[in-house]
Amino acid sequence: MESRVEKIRKYCVIGFIAVGLACIFVEKSQGPKKYIGTAEGFDSDVKVEILAKKNGKGELRISEIICTHGDTEAIAGPAVESLIATIKSTQDIESLDTVAGATYTSEGFIDALKDACSKIK
Repeated sequence: MESRVEKIRKYCVIGFIAVGLACIFVEKSQGPKKYIGTAEGFDSDVKVEILAKKNGKGELRISEIICTHGDTEAIAGPAVESLIATIKSTQDIESLDTVAGATYTSEGFIDALKDACSKIK
C-alpha cells in the first residue's frame, strides 16, 4: 500500500511530465510566421517577405526570404541573391552592407528587410 507521500510524489512527477510535454507542444506549434516589408529601390519598390520567429533567447531567426523588385534583373538580381545568402548564413541584419553596382536596390532590400523584421513581436 502506498503511503501518502509516495502518492503525492507520483502525482507531482506526472504533473511535471504533463507540463513539460505541453511546453514542447506550444513551442513547436508557434513556428515561423510570414512578415512583409517594403522600401524604395532604384526604379520601383522592393518587397521582402520573410518567414521568421524569435527563439527562446529573443534572437531573431529568419528561415526564408523572398524578394521582389522592378529593378534591372541583370544588376539587381545577383545583388539581392548575395544579400539573401548573407542574411541566411549570419542572421545579422545590422551589419548588412550594400552591394557595389546595385546600391539603391541593396538599400531598398535592407530597408524592406528591417521593415519586415520590425513587425515581429
